[in-house]
Amino acid sequence: DPDYISQHRSRVWTQDLVTEAEFTNPTGNDWSYGFVFRFPEAGHLDVITLTDDRQWYHETRALDDDGYTTVDSGSISAGNFRSRNHLLLLAIGETGLFFVNEQLIARLDLSANLDYGDVNAMSGYFTGNTGEPEFRNFNVWTAD
Repeated sequence: DPDYISQHRSRVWTQDLVTEAEFTNPTGNDWSYGFVFRFPEAGHLDVITLTDDRQWYHETRALDDDGYTTVDSGSISAGNFRSRNHLLLLAIGETGLFFVNEQLIARLDLSANLDYGDVNAMSGYFTGNTGEPEFRNFNVWTAD
């Protein structure tokens, strides 16, 4: 369904985590992939996503809100953006680190959402995305 985020659930319920996956870019344009985390059944969720135009976004949302709030965003250098990208996210308390292909892309402010919740690999974050990536080596580590 183009109106929903496609997710592969890890079934890991945590607040603090390290997660990684290697995504293969779909053919064409208009795609996105990344992670949904701190996603309880009700309440907040956070998203870190990478798009076909080398942009990344960190967004948060309370489920009763009308939309997502962009916490931070930026671009990835052409030299660090490949046809297959390894994404790594560390989320500890109010602080997060986001890596693409072993390069630190951003320090994340996670203070808006300290909920425990699911950690999922996802794609199709932006409505109307047409490409579905392949991914492998999706792992989640937690101290909980």
